[in-house]
Amino acid sequence: MKAYIDAKFLPKATKQLYQDLASRSFPGVIFYLAVWAALILPKYDYFFDPSRVRTTIILTSVIGLSALIRLSCIYIYRIRCRSNKGSEGNILLLGVTTSSLAWGMCSGHLIMDSSFNEATASTMIAGAGLCAGGLASLAPSRRFLTFFLAPMLVPSSVAILMVGHPFSSSFTVLSILLFCGLYGISGIQRREYFTALNSQYELEEKSNQLAELNTLDPLTGLKNKRYFDEKFNDEFHRAIRDQKPISLILIDLDHFKKVNDIYGHLIGDECLKEMSRTLKTRFNRTMDTLARVGGEEFAALLPTLPHDQAMTLADKLRRQIEKISIRYGETTVSLSASLGVSTLYPSVDNSVHDLFHRADVALYEAKRLGRNRVACAPILDMSRQRAEKRA
Repeated sequence: MKAYIDAKFLPKATKQLYQDLASRSFPGVIFYLAVWAALILPKYDYFFDPSRVRTTIILTSVIGLSALIRLSCIYIYRIRCRSNKGSEGNILLLGVTTSSLAWGMCSGHLIMDSSFNEATASTMIAGAGLCAGGLASLAPSRRFLTFFLAPMLVPSSVAILMVGHPFSSSFTVLSILLFCGLYGISGIQRREYFTALNSQYELEEKSNQLAELNTLDPLTGLKNKRYFDEKFNDEFHRAIRDQKPISLILIDLDHFKKVNDIYGHLIGDECLKEMSRTLKTRFNRTMDTLARVGGEEFAALLPTLPHDQAMTLADKLRRQIEKISIRYGETTVSLSASLGVSTLYPSVDNSVHDLFHRADVALYEAKRLGRNRVACAPILDMSRQRAEKRA
């Protein structure tokens, strides 16, 4: 696997491999039982002759039990996968080995039992067919294929040598050639499987990177307005479902047009970049969304955050922005910002527009009061208001 899969994809590829082997194993079990049935049922009178019926029933029971064990291993693996404990796949290997060993021992017994001499050729052919079927299912894993082929072929080959069959040497050589041939073919299939898997992961990674780039503001590295609008809508409806508050802080850099006019857009861009770094250090919850929603306007969407904590964060951010300084020649460019805060306990009677509009009104109130300050909109809790009206 390591020869074909990029190292960063190895854990994902390993998990995918075992999931594919589990999916392929179920039809393999059906085929396994079908081959045994095809071996004995067309010659029902022969296999269920009174002199052979006891052995036939015992061997059929062994084959059936091994198939049941393999199915149980598949089921257990899938349960462990759902709890993230099944990536090693050892339980699947146990099922594969059990079923192949059961067949190998049963076919070896048929060959060594003199009362089944006429079934030797058909038994060997059936085993070869199962080996070919195993190749189709297990080729992606060298370990699984080895633990399937060896128990399948070795007992019958040893048995045919022990009984001194006229063509025992030929059967043994053919078994060795079958093992080597299938093993060699599996290498080609294995390479194709992992090469395709690696290409799939690379394509997914590039698609994810492209999707991520499409959500970012190229200058600041914050989320862009389109992503912010989508996230805003999702978090708003989640707040309704969870009956939690949601807060929004709008930040507008004061007199930023003058910075561009006096110092140029390169310095203005540096100010915006420094502003984005400041936001990232202040808001570090994974659920928070920071975005550039305009030229010098930023937004912080804060799910589950109550009003008092949002106000505290906003004031700390305002003071931190005051400390930003960008060197330009022998002068220093300083910044300040006006912030509007709004908190909503949303219900189905509200919309995202209500929260944004209230934060926007608070922002302009901060500007009207002299800038470099935080203003807030009154907390709006529709469910609380309706309760007060009923009272």
